[in-house]
Amino acid sequence: MPAFRQASTAFLCAALCSAGGGCGLPRDVGAAERCAEFMRRAYPNAEIEITKTEASATSLTTILAKANGSRTNLPPDTLLARDLAVECRFDENVLTEFRWTAGPMH
Repeated sequence: MPAFRQASTAFLCAALCSAGGGCGLPRDVGAAERCAEFMRRAYPNAEIEITKTEASATSLTTILAKANGSRTNLPPDTLLARDLAVECRFDENVLTEFRWTAGPMH
């Protein structure tokens, strides 16, 4: 039986390590902060200052989060959008929808 116990312990450790890895985002932050981080990662060349975040539950398992930001690395006379906004939907704490509501191409 010791070999079975060692194998099950190794399997449990491997499962916990792979589940803990996730997608590289910390798990101790809220949905709104995660949404803001997804906005930064979706537009990596922009320096974005987050100006507002909010989140609300739409059901027992679904959270709708919004994040607004402002690009800080644009010259004053540019035609590119300075204000950015995104909306994220999380179902059971997993990102299921991401969409830009303002900028970068709007």
